[in-house]
Amino acid sequence: MVTAQDLQTMTTTELTQWRAEVDAELARRQLPPVEVRVTKHFGGYNPRRYSRPWICRVVRWDVGKRPEVEWGRFLGNIGGSGEVEIMARPGDIIRWGQRDNRAAVWKSEREWGIVEADGTVTDCTESQARKAFRATSDGAAKVDADEENAQ
Repeated sequence: MVTAQDLQTMTTTELTQWRAEVDAELARRQLPPVEVRVTKHFGGYNPRRYSRPWICRVVRWDVGKRPEVEWGRFLGNIGGSGEVEIMARPGDIIRWGQRDNRAAVWKSEREWGIVEADGTVTDCTESQARKAFRATSDGAAKVDADEENAQ
């Protein structure tokens, strides 16, 4: 074990090397982010007009394309109130909504959000969601690998 006195006697080079070893050990010991249950509540609805509520998590988002998603579940009765839920890691991008079947064009509630560590969701726009996805190491690695394969 290194004491404060040991640190004082180390040269800058020795201290820098020791710090690099400590940082590497701490990185090795870090656990992957734990998935949290994300839920959104929906009130009762007319099933002849509205679809069943839905939720999904973005798992891949190639440049210039729509995101690929993993679907969650609606827990409730058709036409009744209930919740949509999905397991996600902090930093994941999720979407949720409900389609209005009577609209001639896609008119529905459909939202974007970023999952926080406590399972809450920060609302955002599609553009903000795309930037957040690319900023994560998983998202950036996936997108960068696709761009290299395309060349």
